[in-house]
Amino acid sequence: MEISFENLKKIDIILEKLESLENKISSEKRWLNTKEASHYLGYSQEHIHKLKDNHLIEGKHYFKKAGRILFDKIELDNWVKYSLNQLNPKQIAESILKDLI
Repeated sequence: MEISFENLKKIDIILEKLESLENKISSEKRWLNTKEASHYLGYSQEHIHKLKDNHLIEGKHYFKKAGRILFDKIELDNWVKYSLNQLNPKQIAESILKDLI
């Protein structure tokens, strides 16, 4: 593989950006309380509690620890991805309207 002289200067920039991304990933919070989960998902705290009671699985999506509920951000991401793949646009619109009423 040949790299031109001009592109050698860019290697340092690429390495800096990679290190920055690694730092962001390692410092990102995995466990969210109810308020943080509501902000992260864009739902009200009340809706997060409804999701917890009706759709999320204890021990997978959330854990109870010392009287607090902690949501696993990775599992919430997986749940959102799976949920979006299972719904069609009409169901999504109906669900949003139902929650507004």
